Amino acid sequence: MLNVILVIIVTIGLLCLFHPRLLKNQSWQATLTPLSSIIGSGFLIIAPMLASVIGIYSPIAVTGIVVLAYAIGGVIRFNIIHAEPLLHDKNASPWIYKIDFVANAALSLAYVTAVAFYLSLLSSFLLNYLGFVDELGLERSLTTVIIIFIAAIGFLRGLGGLEKLEAFAMSIQLSIVAALLIGVSVYDYNFIQSEQSLIFDIQERSWMTKAFMLAGILLVVQGFETSRFLGEKYHADMRVRTMRRAQLISGVLYVISVIVLMPIVQHIDLAHIRIADIVTATGLAAAALPLMLIVAAIMSQFSAGVADTVGAGGLASETSRGKLSSNKGYMAVAVFAIILVWTANLLEIIALASRAFALYYLLQCVVALIANRHHYEGKAYWLRFVNFSTVAVFLIFIVLFAIPAE
Repeated sequence: MLNVILVIIVTIGLLCLFHPRLLKNQSWQATLTPLSSIIGSGFLIIAPMLASVIGIYSPIAVTGIVVLAYAIGGVIRFNIIHAEPLLHDKNASPWIYKIDFVANAALSLAYVTAVAFYLSLLSSFLLNYLGFVDELGLERSLTTVIIIFIAAIGFLRGLGGLEKLEAFAMSIQLSIVAALLIGVSVYDYNFIQSEQSLIFDIQERSWMTKAFMLAGILLVVQGFETSRFLGEKYHADMRVRTMRRAQLISGVLYVISVIVLMPIVQHIDLAHIRIADIVTATGLAAAALPLMLIVAAIMSQFSAGVADTVGAGGLASETSRGKLSSNKGYMAVAVFAIILVWTANLLEIIALASRAFALYYLLQCVVALIANRHHYEGKAYWLRFVNFSTVAVFLIFIVLFAIPAE
């Protein structure tokens, strides 16, 4: 009976999310890019990652991570309103322009690596389920085809074309996530009724090591900064509003998912976390969930890859001061991503990309502090100064000490 209910939930979700009025709504379209990037980055893996570090305290940790990510998003939102006008005039504030240029260079590296990484994961996951194990050449070829497809849509159809890909992938993913949360909640109820206890077989680590690993996990919820590079289509107020909405939606989903997945996660090998094992474990809640999550996992990596391609294309256009269009920027991203796919060990360099994201956010805090001086408003100035400085301290810690959770 539960399986039937879950299928109905997915169907209703798809009907709602594919409704023409919603798909044509500009506010929702502007929300999709940051939402795709945030959720696609790590929705399925954050619960086991946190459990592998701090066990039953994972819900507290994810709440802290979401709150810090929202604070970082606040810095980006401030810069959209107050720093962007200064960036359009080199002479207005030369330091802002120079710092933002360095930040964008770091983010370019991170975006290209992320696109290659997410789409390689998609190919690996899909081929493994089709029975092609350890076929590295085939995996790289499939990844290349997907990258070319996304870039071609971006080049020919522009941002609007890529947003349609995001809408397709995210509508499917969000519908399945709704079914997942409900199905696992039923399992949780039965687990609580049985009066069992949560038991996590995790490695003993010092509190300092755990702090370093939690700092690394923060970057799982990155992606909200993509709103910063949608200026060719959306005005500043729209980007600020929709970024905030994307962070709130994703934040709620992350916190709820970590809470409800705790009883499921204890059945996963936390020493070697694999998406396939997470998908299989959800079968304990309902037989229909693993098949649904296979689709969701593919859609999540695809939507994250598209979202970061959008961000990178917009970044390229902004950095070149309009000399390179976003459409051509998508192609440039594709070229560099394909080179990485065929020449680099993506598992090794993704840690570098995570630090690049953290460095970008840190430099954006510096930009915000400078822009804040141009908008002196008495008490508000000092409140923003303390806010941005506090966020910057956290990011310095992440840049210097964050290590990946294993």
